[in-house]
Amino acid sequence: MTSRLVHRRLDALTDRLGLMAGDLSALPYCCTAERSTRANSPAGRVLYGRGMGDLSQTITIRSTMESDWPQIRELRIENATDNPISYGATLHTTQRMDVDAWRLRGRRGEAPDTASLAAIDMTTGRWVGMMSGQLGDEDGPQAVLTGVYVSPDYRGRRFGIADALLDEVEDWAYRTSDRLRLFVYENSPRAIGFYSRRNFQKTGRRRAITLEPGGHTLEMVKTLRVRDQ
Repeated sequence: MTSRLVHRRLDALTDRLGLMAGDLSALPYCCTAERSTRANSPAGRVLYGRGMGDLSQTITIRSTMESDWPQIRELRIENATDNPISYGATLHTTQRMDVDAWRLRGRRGEAPDTASLAAIDMTTGRWVGMMSGQLGDEDGPQAVLTGVYVSPDYRGRRFGIADALLDEVEDWAYRTSDRLRLFVYENSPRAIGFYSRRNFQKTGRRRAITLEPGGHTLEMVKTLRVRDQ
């Protein structure tokens, strides 16, 4: 195992546990299933099992499939209702999307150049979070984090859902890019704080938001590996 890979795994473990000086509250969950990498997993395989709170509930993280389109639609309608800026579309637009559009979103979890992860409460079958990734956008060829959403009653480090989802997107991005980029709403200190804790840094680049005249998102970037010289 190379030194670089060893250091990356140690860094990832540190990020995952949130270990900072004196921050013992950053140990909010316990794993209930062995973690596997998405690269060697067929779409739909459970990647994580996480015990929540009193361990009476279990969250699993897996890649999406085309057949998941009804659950994806339901969660994205919730997303557009709760925070259309984070989703990038109004509730009206989201509700008018046809089945083919939702099937396409499900297939992103099965393609090599995209990632689509879902968090599912296995006690109820409810989908409670999603994150996606794609290779490149108009600002560059690096991997880009998109579609970040966790249901309000499942947020926070006590559950660890956002961390678990981001772990998998980062693993996917690491195989294709040296950096992972994202855009976050400028007036969302909680989201900015989360990404900062995960070692993303602001670049100074901004994008205007069509859903909020005068509003902007901020670009943040995380270095995943040192670029080969």
